Amino acid sequence: MPETNEGDVTKAPARRGRLYGRKWKILIYKPAYKIDENGSATDERDPEHDTEMDVSMLKCEFQTKTTTETAVQIGTLVVYNMNAATEKEAIEEGFQISIFGGYEEGQYGEIFTGDIVQIFRNRENGTDYRLEIIAIKGMISLFMNHVRSTIAAGSTPRDVVNAVAGQADKKIGVGEVSEELPAEPLPRGKVLFGTPAKYLRDICTWNDAAYWEGEDGKLTIETVEQEIPEDRVLVLTPNTGLVGTPIYTDQGIQIKMLLDPRVKLRTMIKIDNEIIQRQAIQIDPSSGQQMSDQLPQTAQFDQDGEYQVFSVEHHGDTWGDEWTTSVIGVSRNGRMGLLTTVNGAGQTMK
Repeated sequence: MPETNEGDVTKAPARRGRLYGRKWKILIYKPAYKIDENGSATDERDPEHDTEMDVSMLKCEFQTKTTTETAVQIGTLVVYNMNAATEKEAIEEGFQISIFGGYEEGQYGEIFTGDIVQIFRNRENGTDYRLEIIAIKGMISLFMNHVRSTIAAGSTPRDVVNAVAGQADKKIGVGEVSEELPAEPLPRGKVLFGTPAKYLRDICTWNDAAYWEGEDGKLTIETVEQEIPEDRVLVLTPNTGLVGTPIYTDQGIQIKMLLDPRVKLRTMIKIDNEIIQRQAIQIDPSSGQQMSDQLPQTAQFDQDGEYQVFSVEHHGDTWGDEWTTSVIGVSRNGRMGLLTTVNGAGQTMK
């Protein structure tokens, strides 16, 4: 399929209006290394001079998945029919990929940037070759990193977060950290020795929170009680990108839309409850009762139709029809906080 290139993005021609002005940019990065005083390359990487391999003009298929259950994001990219020299460079030197996508009218941005963990070449048929790339975001900084430090008695959970991020071998930038984290001081000092993920997971487990590496590469921590501002709610209708019919599942409300990079973890999406497809209850034939592991549907629908995103998947084919975002959304019973109806003596989400 022919394409046009404007500036730093590739656009698909709006032929017969089918593609609705979608655009994309897909990059594979190669590392640069610092030069010593003798003019020879060293083993020390120079991130400011890393080079880009722009493969946007080729047929690319991508899929990314992010959930609050894990701190890492997974992305897969398939690039078709690269020339031999470029493909060889990508296999031998490629260390990171970035995928940008969306639509022209204010709905375009970064979908995924991650470190390559596997890259290989496959033959699809007699003429087409596929370069397949698997990448992960957050693995190196959170799970393959190491922190060795101490914190004093009286430190708060926020102090622990800053110590873990600032004292790690590979320092982690700190982005949005929920104001809902408690301020109770530690009764005694503590030794930090292990991966950042270990200590961040402990903090989040005991404070009903989730952590992940944000779009800007900085650490994000949000609690389920954190209030969501109204301007962070995306209203979704068939006219603004809704695809098909939202479906009730036991995990939450499954919603599909045209590719939208604005949808992140913990984003709020507002839809009309009346269009959600209900699910038939499952009856245990031995007892005639509803299956015990099926959640009551009435408790899953938000009274205002606002659902917080707990899982996001982006799918795209730059030469095909697939260009969608799928999410699982959960009712918070309002934007004030997920726990407003269950907080009480002996009750917790931990």
